[in-house]
Amino acid sequence: MKLVESILTRNPCYTAGRKITVKGLMLHSVGCPQPKASAFINSWNSASYDSACVHGFIDGNDGTAYQTLPWNHRGWHCGSGSKGSGNNTHIGVEMCEPACIKYTSGSNFTCSDTATAKAVAKRTYETAVELFAMLCEKYSLDPLADGVIISHKEGCARGIASNHGDPEHLWMQLGMGYTMDSFRKAVKAAMGGTASGTDRYTKIMGNATATAEQMQAYLKKKNPSVAQSVLDMVPLYLSEAMDQEEYQRRRNELVARYEAARDGYEKASGEISDRQGKRKTYMRFIGGLQKLDGFCGKFDEELWTALLDYATVYARDDIRFTFKAGNEVKVDG
Repeated sequence: MKLVESILTRNPCYTAGRKITVKGLMLHSVGCPQPKASAFINSWNSASYDSACVHGFIDGNDGTAYQTLPWNHRGWHCGSGSKGSGNNTHIGVEMCEPACIKYTSGSNFTCSDTATAKAVAKRTYETAVELFAMLCEKYSLDPLADGVIISHKEGCARGIASNHGDPEHLWMQLGMGYTMDSFRKAVKAAMGGTASGTDRYTKIMGNATATAEQMQAYLKKKNPSVAQSVLDMVPLYLSEAMDQEEYQRRRNELVARYEAARDGYEKASGEISDRQGKRKTYMRFIGGLQKLDGFCGKFDEELWTALLDYATVYARDDIRFTFKAGNEVKVDG
């Protein structure tokens, strides 16, 4: 899998700077005949595009995955339902769709080149499996657990997403044979879910003839940015006589040090992003107040504009106003 970082830094969703605790992953397809991820990235990376924002796109032409939001950033990818919004818990990834389909009504479409369309759907499916496997490992998620990996369609059925049929509508009408159950199982298999212990590791035959120092030097030459924790593991692998309990203890210590450093980095990065987002919000608010003429004696349209960040219309009876301080108010019709 080729993963390219292309963060939508100008999208209002990114500048809002809200974070989530990742509890699951939601799979989408874009709902229009556009296989190029770049078309969405270029269009959505704008301060004026305030209707949607996702964590990633998968290109239909070459299967490249593009990360467009930090994974723990709150996205705008699924709307909401009767039980809340999956935006608060799930990472959202969009698969691009074939150029040779044409939507006729709702999620129904015609296709002028079935072979090409199937190739695009297969390509995006396979990349999605790899990407979701990586994210499940990153956030210690079980892809087979209830509600962890869902589609937009399943999110709607659970009451945490708007009424969409993707991506199952694409797979079904193209006769791909894919289902969300098969997708979840494929993700589990990609994580090595059917193996245990060291079954998936490549066995090294014979005796080592290089010293630990030589192997460390070789790793540095091949990858100058190799982590020190990796280099520290080399002597452990070369020590045939080491007691397994001692090996496991030392390995656990190294893993704990690495995870502590990683968590500290992610926390610091999140705090920096939050502060940057809040500063931008405060500066916009102050700028709006400075435009007011003298003492504010009444609550007028100009003051409302200074306070309001954006409004989102989910349905006729579900309009939500988000203020610059981050508060969200729902107005029922």
